[in-house]
Amino acid sequence: MESKNYEQIAVSILDQVGGFQNVEYFEHNSTRLCFQLVDNEKADVDGVMQIEGVQGVVVNVQFQVIIGQDITRIYDELIELSHNRKDLLPEDSTKSGRQKVKAIRDKAGAGFLDFMIGVFNPLVPAITGAGLLKTIVTLLVTAGALTEESGVYSMLYYAADAVFYFLPIMVAVTTATKLRCDRIIATVIVGLSIMPSFTELLAAEEGLTFLGLKVPNYTYSSQIFPAILTVIFLSIVEKNFSKICPKAVKAIFVPIVCFLIVTPVSLIVLSPLGFEIGEVFTNALLSIHGNSARIIVAVLGAIMPFLIAVGMHKLLVPYTTAAFISHGHECIVAPAKVAHNISEAGACFAVALRTKDAEYRSTAFSAGISAFFGISEPALYGVTMTNKKAMGGVVASGLISAAFMGILGLEATTLMGSGILGIVQFIDTDNPSNFMVAIMGYVLALVLSFLFTFILYRDEKKLDME
Repeated sequence: MESKNYEQIAVSILDQVGGFQNVEYFEHNSTRLCFQLVDNEKADVDGVMQIEGVQGVVVNVQFQVIIGQDITRIYDELIELSHNRKDLLPEDSTKSGRQKVKAIRDKAGAGFLDFMIGVFNPLVPAITGAGLLKTIVTLLVTAGALTEESGVYSMLYYAADAVFYFLPIMVAVTTATKLRCDRIIATVIVGLSIMPSFTELLAAEEGLTFLGLKVPNYTYSSQIFPAILTVIFLSIVEKNFSKICPKAVKAIFVPIVCFLIVTPVSLIVLSPLGFEIGEVFTNALLSIHGNSARIIVAVLGAIMPFLIAVGMHKLLVPYTTAAFISHGHECIVAPAKVAHNISEAGACFAVALRTKDAEYRSTAFSAGISAFFGISEPALYGVTMTNKKAMGGVVASGLISAAFMGILGLEATTLMGSGILGIVQFIDTDNPSNFMVAIMGYVLALVLSFLFTFILYRDEKKLDME
């Protein structure tokens, strides 16, 4: 792997997607480079597929280049290439091109989905770390290694709790980043709504009025929609006033106008509205969890490989994030992802034993190990998507094992990956049987996919994906 020229790979990818002048922004997840392009038509999909190290391309809301284990090396090279490149900014894109893309996105609803993914996706690591830290601290208390009165417990517990308390500020940052408005101003305006001295003022008997208007008293800590609505309005005010404000005084007057206009509108109108939207959204999540979770998790476990293949699995990020924020656990996506990931691993191990091709055997075994530890793309694109029987084993196993976990009500207590190391997300001190269900689900997915694929697989039945 070290012999690869990562800089050249990054340059080649950039060239094939149309250069920085065609890139609004880019990010990465565990296996993919995710580009938001000005015009997807300017990207050469076949050209990207020919680049060393590229495992696949998915074009929908974003232009996604599937890399695998080398993702961070290539992403870092792209970051280096982007330094001092003004054409990375969308302002340098042609007006007609941007208008054309906007019309297409508005029509398909892709712009909204891209926005939600951009806001929620960066929150996942912090929420995952906080949830895992709380789980560890709780287990230490249960085991008697810590007491709730100890300083260690208090520091670690409240460190994890701070992620959820200051969630509005985190959302303000991600939303401002996505909308390319001032993140500092967004943080301050949103932060005011959870500032202790200000919230005490709102909670006082006489409350607070602004120009004769009553400022509603809500608890905005751990809320997401008030911050989103506020920053959207901030971006509108900032961008429009920046157009008419003289450059000589822009640095002074743009922030002042933003504070003067956005702060009262946020506190009197937008934040209360966002709070109510959050209540509706929470109730909807509770309804989904209560009424149809078992059916949904089974179906999702079966279709997950196809969702990942077209990049639609990222649309689940806003739901999972909101589910944990709303009621501290999630019982649909986590079991389905486990069923799929471990089924991919079992299928790959079966292929490795059944194939007569030594090189393919090595590829399948390596992909199986990767899937077992939570990265399914090498297995999906390198093995199962190229063989109907192997994919059949994955789908059948995913359906059955996900249904099993759904029927028994498996719940994840924190956001984590779906590989074997992620099994700790199912530890629940209030429900010890939850972890046992997870163990059985992991074993069932691995065994079923292995058996189905081992019985069905034939080398000569591999599909030509070209």
